[in-house]
Amino acid sequence: MKKFIRDFSSVLLFITVLTFVSCAAKPELEPVITLGIPKDEQIQKTVQIDDYIFTLYKTYASLSGYVGSDTDIIIPDMAEGLPVLVIGEKAFWDNETLKNVKFPESLRTVDRYAFQKCTSLTTVEFNKRLETINDYAFNQTSITELDFPVSLALIGKYSFSECVGFTRLTIPPRVESVGKYAFYGCTTLAEITFNERLDKLQDRVFYNCSSITEIEIPKNITEIGAYAFSGCKSLQKIIIPAEITKIGEGQFHGTPQVTVITPDKSAAALFCQKNGVNWRVPTA
Repeated sequence: MKKFIRDFSSVLLFITVLTFVSCAAKPELEPVITLGIPKDEQIQKTVQIDDYIFTLYKTYASLSGYVGSDTDIIIPDMAEGLPVLVIGEKAFWDNETLKNVKFPESLRTVDRYAFQKCTSLTTVEFNKRLETINDYAFNQTSITELDFPVSLALIGKYSFSECVGFTRLTIPPRVESVGKYAFYGCTTLAEITFNERLDKLQDRVFYNCSSITEIEIPKNITEIGAYAFSGCKSLQKIIIPAEITKIGEGQFHGTPQVTVITPDKSAAALFCQKNGVNWRVPTA
């Protein structure tokens, strides 16, 4: 009986240690909870306040247009007593005058095409409650710095594609999804810092980012979409861990200087062998 208890205790201790090590190796991330925009609210009316046009719902306002010509603007927090939660679709679309914009603290969402083709836009002061940047929101702008708030959870497809100006990108810790082509053609982007939550790099997400020279993919990412780093002609070194199990087609087209650093027999190593891409195993 004593032997049984001793053996059982040893097994229990082993399981406890194994569980502790496992938990230490893979820390659980807190789930991302966003407030979003109230659903199914009917439009009450549309109003113009100074140079801003607002669409008013029951509990919030959406900035739907701007008729001014100022180069620098501060978007109001409130419209007729309602918090401004949204910069609406095409609100500033093709505004070639706007250079600097400050978001209201109430803002949660920048909708599709909101600042697309604002070619003079160089400075965006993001607020601390912003949760979503939707598709094409800042496509073809000239933003010189992306200082995202930690509240940001979603970056839509093409959202910053063809932006020329910013050199560094840090994906905030709550972001779970970065859309296809999100940073396509950002030719001045040279440095990328990923977060611990992303599990996939979407198709062509960094396509033609010609100033990137070195990238390290974190272990939480398990898939790299098609052509994600193609056209990155200055890319010399990319570190791809064994945790990545799928690499999409067309990877590293137009990256003649690249060397992939990855463990032997990994998905990246097999991809390189099959497609004639230069690679080597990591040094100790």
